[in-house]
Amino acid sequence: MQKVVAVLGGGIGGLSACHHLSKSPNVSKIVLLERSGRCGGWLSSIRRDDGAVFEQGPRGVRPAGAVGRNTLNMVSELGLESEILPVTKDHVASKNRFLYVKGQLHKMPSGPGGVVRTIPPFSRPIIQSILKEILIRKGTEEDESVHAFVSRRLGSEVRFSMEDHWSGCECEGK
Repeated sequence: MQKVVAVLGGGIGGLSACHHLSKSPNVSKIVLLERSGRCGGWLSSIRRDDGAVFEQGPRGVRPAGAVGRNTLNMVSELGLESEILPVTKDHVASKNRFLYVKGQLHKMPSGPGGVVRTIPPFSRPIIQSILKEILIRKGTEEDESVHAFVSRRLGSEVRFSMEDHWSGCECEGK
């Protein structure tokens, strides 16, 4: 008997579920339900008028292990191999990471000095956040949301950065 399946959320997990469900002979229709106007969730690229491209959320795939192989297999099945840009560990792009927060680009710390000094957009040294992380108790909620977890563990500056990039989509079909 063929089934109609609803998938909640058009982020990478929901889109991946739809892709795998579409190959099932037992599924006649897949309905993807999302709260906003685009698919991709955290995965999103924004191109500014000056040509600069900003990646929101994850921007890379680590091809190690079963999860990495499965991801690369799905990329291949979808015919997206030409969209992948391999970057080695010693490449300049691997060593230079940036955060775009409140309209400004901030280089992430890349050495010991950056861990002990306060570097914008952070309000305290990263080492202080790491040491504080060890001492923070588990949340009191039985089922804690990602938003609550990030707020409690990493602070408001990271939480507000997350809120700026929250999005989704409305899609239907098989």
